Amino acid sequence: KAKTVMFQTTLFLLAWYSLTTTLFQAVQSDVFLSDCKSFFHDAASFIQTFIGWTIAAGHSAAQISTKIPNAFIAEIIYWLLLILVVGICVAGTGILVILIEIKVIELYKKNCWDFITLLMILTSAAVIIYFGESIKKTLSVNLLLLFVLSQGVYVGLRCYLKNQLNTKLY
Repeated sequence: KAKTVMFQTTLFLLAWYSLTTTLFQAVQSDVFLSDCKSFFHDAASFIQTFIGWTIAAGHSAAQISTKIPNAFIAEIIYWLLLILVVGICVAGTGILVILIEIKVIELYKKNCWDFITLLMILTSAAVIIYFGESIKKTLSVNLLLLFVLSQGVYVGLRCYLKNQLNTKLY
């Protein structure tokens, strides 16, 4: 029992050391930091565009109220329809994102919650951070996006292999 605790403690300290040195290197990497900034800037731009589309759809739906002859009631219905359409779009999208996130977390916990995955995350992060400039010269891809995609490919491959190995009778 003492050996197991010592082994787990050693693995935890190794993972902590690997993670901190990789993160410190990431902070010092100008290429990785600029890619992180552009990744989150693009995500924010997409969210702003989506909200703009949602508000435009709300305005379009609320134009029905112009057919009401009473101006006061027409204004109330206009704002109610606008709030209703925008609220439904935003709430629906939020619920969809949360459900997808829950499914991904369940899949990750079911198939990839182990030491091999921890090593894969640390290794891929270290490779992308340390060799970021070389990767950017070869591929014109955002490094943070490359990390997320590599993790997605890893999880997909791991789930596929686990499913294939469980269906075979050996």
